[in-house]
Amino acid sequence: MFVSDNTKAILLLTAPLLLGKSQNDVKLLSNKEYHQLAVYLKNHHKQPADLLGEELSNILADYGKLEYERIQQLLQRGFLLSQTLDYWYSRNIWVISRADKTYPSRLKTRLGEQAPPILYGCGDVNLLNLGGIAIVGSRNIDNELIAYTQNIAHLAAQ
Repeated sequence: MFVSDNTKAILLLTAPLLLGKSQNDVKLLSNKEYHQLAVYLKNHHKQPADLLGEELSNILADYGKLEYERIQQLLQRGFLLSQTLDYWYSRNIWVISRADKTYPSRLKTRLGEQAPPILYGCGDVNLLNLGGIAIVGSRNIDNELIAYTQNIAHLAAQ
């Protein structure tokens, strides 16, 4: 599984890695906070992967000291990220970000800045650009609920 440097940076900033909280407990960037950072980077002709380089302080020079320190701490979770990516890879889980070409353009168009920065999945990632619907639920359901779900699926397919 190939994960772009942009996606790695976005994961470090926004995603709980592996089993969740580390001992540092640095607050992850929310979708809104990440969007603000992405706009800032774009306005400075940068992309998320540039945050992984040595010039972080130059890139975020006028972003705010508190946010700079928080972003710096989040980006220091590289070892945890590598463990998490290995774990996902062993389970055939892929991960893409809004910065990747494989990210569904329909999500970007319809959700705009509220489109999730990261998507996780299993299977053919290219299916995300096709139309479709998925119905997911418990394995422990009764016949009445099965019939209801089949009716909903039939209506959705029309």
